[in-house]
Amino acid sequence: MSPSAPPTGACPRCASWSTSGRSGWSTREGGWAMSESGRISWPAQQPVWTFDWRLADAPDEEGIVILGAAYRGHQVFAKASLPSLRVRYEGPCGPYKDPLNYNNAHPTSRCPGSRVCVYAYSSGGLRALSVESYHTISAYRLTHRWVFWENGVIMPRLFSAGIQCPFDHRHHVYWRLDFDIDGAGRDLALEYNTYTGEEGWGAGWHPFRTETKRLKNPPSRRSWAVVDLDSHRGYHVLPGPNDGTADAFSASDLWLLRYRASEDRYGRQGSAADDGLNGYLNAESTDGQDLVVWYAAHLFHRVAQGGDDWHGVGPDLVPFGPW
Repeated sequence: MSPSAPPTGACPRCASWSTSGRSGWSTREGGWAMSESGRISWPAQQPVWTFDWRLADAPDEEGIVILGAAYRGHQVFAKASLPSLRVRYEGPCGPYKDPLNYNNAHPTSRCPGSRVCVYAYSSGGLRALSVESYHTISAYRLTHRWVFWENGVIMPRLFSAGIQCPFDHRHHVYWRLDFDIDGAGRDLALEYNTYTGEEGWGAGWHPFRTETKRLKNPPSRRSWAVVDLDSHRGYHVLPGPNDGTADAFSASDLWLLRYRASEDRYGRQGSAADDGLNGYLNAESTDGQDLVVWYAAHLFHRVAQGGDDWHGVGPDLVPFGPW
């Protein structure tokens, strides 16, 4: 039920897409903020991916936000973002909450005129489009990236390098995925484990009828999925090989929530000490509803390794059904 994702680490090469972008001031609750935004239709001829993107400053600092993403004309996300990045040290530093925003993003040599870089490349016979930003926060260097493959796979990624304090530490990365597969509502979330029997959704799959939080479990190959109950199109959420597991500081790996506009707090989600997500769990129905998935990765950095090497985390989002 779970197709393999295309490889990473390919050498980029040029391909065509249609995009429009702009920089400017915007305002919402909290005051004025600088932002950069654009619209993607890729490839330019017979596009398979269309979406808007935005990188804003406080109070909307949640990395590159993907809005209204559609694959082959079918909606996938209403919104996908990275609202929270928390760091916990094994020593007398922090904890910290590090925002990814327009102000700490920088143009790169690949895209010297923009703080968000959009480029296409090929790997393993498949084409992909990358939307990424490069940030510096104190001594840290971070790259926030979304990769959209022509076969529908999405790879949210965060890469980190640098050492701020001379102690081992973990970066806890929280993606908010507001799935609207074929429109808002009529979605259901499921969990896969090798030990789960047949419950009407295929061997290994168990549906969630109410809000919940979950832990990764590599021995049972645990993963998740969101499916539209009418079209039977859906997306797997597959933990990345370096995503780690929850600990006492960041105590869950995934939260399944019914969509509530008040729970989309942009860059103000949680604090350095608390991710603030458990407060949204109140046993609301998730059976055929508008669903939001929060996915957490836990990037461990051993200080003895130095600060020059890049470390990356993130899940693979893999489509299934009649796309």
